[in-house]
Amino acid sequence: MSDITEPGRSGRNIPPIAISRMTTEVNLTGSWKYIRPRYEDRVAPCNANCPVGIDIEGYLYLLGQGRTEEAASLLLEENPMPAVTGRVCHHPCEDGCNRANLDEPVAIHSVERRLGDIALASPPPAAPDPARDEKVAVIGSGPAGLACAYHLARIGYRVTVFEAAPEAGGMLRLGIPEYRLPRAILDRQIDRIAALGIEIRCSTAVGRDLPWSELDTFDAVFAAPGAHVGKDARIDGASDTRMVRPGLEFLKEVNAGGRPVLGDHVVVVGGGNTAMDCARSALRLGSEVTVLYRRTPLEMPAIPQEVKEAKLEGVGFRFLATPTAARAKDGSLVGIECQQMELGPPDESGRRRPVPQEEGRFSMIADCVLTAIGEDCDLEFLPEGVEISGGVAAVDELCESTTARVFVGGDAADLPRSVADALGSGKRAAIGIDHWLRERSGEEVAPPDLAALRFGPGGNLSIARERGIDPLHRASPVNEVAGWDAMNPAHFEQAPRHEDHFHAAGDLTATFGEVNFGLSEREFRDEVDRCMNCGVCNRCELCLIFCPDMAIHRRDDGEGFEIDLRYCKGCGLCAAECPRGAMAMSREES
Repeated sequence: MSDITEPGRSGRNIPPIAISRMTTEVNLTGSWKYIRPRYEDRVAPCNANCPVGIDIEGYLYLLGQGRTEEAASLLLEENPMPAVTGRVCHHPCEDGCNRANLDEPVAIHSVERRLGDIALASPPPAAPDPARDEKVAVIGSGPAGLACAYHLARIGYRVTVFEAAPEAGGMLRLGIPEYRLPRAILDRQIDRIAALGIEIRCSTAVGRDLPWSELDTFDAVFAAPGAHVGKDARIDGASDTRMVRPGLEFLKEVNAGGRPVLGDHVVVVGGGNTAMDCARSALRLGSEVTVLYRRTPLEMPAIPQEVKEAKLEGVGFRFLATPTAARAKDGSLVGIECQQMELGPPDESGRRRPVPQEEGRFSMIADCVLTAIGEDCDLEFLPEGVEISGGVAAVDELCESTTARVFVGGDAADLPRSVADALGSGKRAAIGIDHWLRERSGEEVAPPDLAALRFGPGGNLSIARERGIDPLHRASPVNEVAGWDAMNPAHFEQAPRHEDHFHAAGDLTATFGEVNFGLSEREFRDEVDRCMNCGVCNRCELCLIFCPDMAIHRRDDGEGFEIDLRYCKGCGLCAAECPRGAMAMSREES
């Protein structure tokens, strides 16, 4: 006997069901609502954490769509050297990645490295015809100087870069060893920047080879000389021997092809990236290396991955210790005297200050000591009127100094000293110089809305936003970061992170070849797929699927969805189910 009986009578298992004999479109359920949903693109936390100002989520979305060329183009809009940053950046973007709350952060640096290499494989861009008559001088060809020149040239300015060293690259060439940044990669990256019509004059130090007055023919100047003066480690007796050396001086020699004899036992003083580079380079020259750091591992400013690799390669570490005196015999270093430390109250950096322990002295055998406790900038070449405080120039958010037409950035400004921060500084200077020159030429230019150019509340700026050339469709964009609380993790599956592949640590002596080989093509694609596109609609269609009133439809142009408010009754199910917080509910207008 059937469970479904005649119309109007109930079956045993199925309750009565109301069936309309006409279309439900006549029932305008939208009149019931007092709140309505809207699509609202927020900022992904990786974007907000990037000092360069890269639309990371944007290029990952394009890669996920198989649009590799467009992804590379979007990346290059903001970052002139992704093949470099993919290798040496400390990738704070990954620190903010929401994926860490589900399993592990996306390996953004690895994806950027591979995408940067893909971009390098394509022909260099054609030099644009200068759209402006003004000329800009850039002092220093490190990441800040090259970034400023790159963005200005793309806007249409004539740019000349003055570099004191025989080759361009600044600290990228002089301070970073080739096992981290192959010279072939750096050279190709610089060649692509120069192909924009930028003139780079090497072996030309402003203030030494070229007086500042020679720059009067330029309409604006951006100074980013880099920090090349090592701080004094204040080791008694260091002047009695040539084997107590500034670490940066040693790195410059090695990076220029030199292979100095250091002896069997090398002590590196410091805990930053320069110290790690010194230690790993000395290890490759055949020495036994110990890093001496006056604080604990938790306070080390070096990139954690660099510390990890140094340990794997065989570098030793001794913490809470600092050298006090060098012991030399006939000009040769035989050892150092050290002081054991302990952590006291926090200092101006916020870290606990190291203070000497009573009765905490000890000795170490050392044939060479490399000091890497920080570097200063030589800013004597800057003209009078540029305010200098604490060893750096006083500048505003767009790097304008206290002297007209002079902009200062990179290590010479009060910024964290990283490649990423330097690149971001150069971009901000380019925006500032462009606005300053346009105002000077009599154009009606509104002051840049820095809040609108940022990804979130940080200090990075998007030049694509500033120039109005963002290639991606944005649905009611807001500059609010989409944190984990905005996400719906129920729609994501766990997927393991792929780590970079490295050269065997026990086979590195005397080789300066690249040790990090990155990801395979399959792993690269897997990492792209792990991106959750936080805060941004990626056309997943879950809102359309979950809408009980079928009030959501695909747009005719393919750029997302639209809501038919005649039928939307404001239940909020679409916003609640949105995996990435790209929808919000707001009250009906009164």
